[in-house]
Amino acid sequence: MALDFSQFEEVLKAAKNSEVVKKDLRKALRGVSSAINALSQAVAEMETVLADDYQPAAKVRKPRVTNPNGAKRGRKPKAAATE
Repeated sequence: MALDFSQFEEVLKAAKNSEVVKKDLRKALRGVSSAINALSQAVAEMETVLADDYQPAAKVRKPRVTNPNGAKRGRKPKAAATE
């Protein structure tokens, strides 16, 4: 059996190409996997919201600050033009 260098070079090129393809497939698989995880979390949240006993959390609001002078917020009136 004779060693044919052209066939050997083709085998090496195919091996390199398969490594590149594997790398691309791994990257795509990670993206698909993260998308599936995000979808799974979204479905779980929707199931929680659509449950019969779901009660939304009340918003916590800051109390209104009162001014002791009774002045309201807004623009101050323009001063009369001085002569």
